[in-house]
Amino acid sequence: MTTLKFDKTPTPNEAISLDDISPEKVQEAWKEYEVRPEYKKVNKHDMIEALQTDTSTTDVEK
Repeated sequence: MTTLKFDKTPTPNEAISLDDISPEKVQEAWKEYEVRPEYKKVNKHDMIEALQTDTSTTDVEK
């Protein structure tokens, strides 16, 4: 079994500096998520249409 050791995390009273994180590291970290279909970039209008109910079928059922 592999054990990973992490740096100490700051306490709630300590400030966090994000200056150490380079844009390359951010892109590398998100690369795995871009491949997954649930995180793909979607068109906002397509998403709204998919979430809306189809009113033509609900009117027929009534």
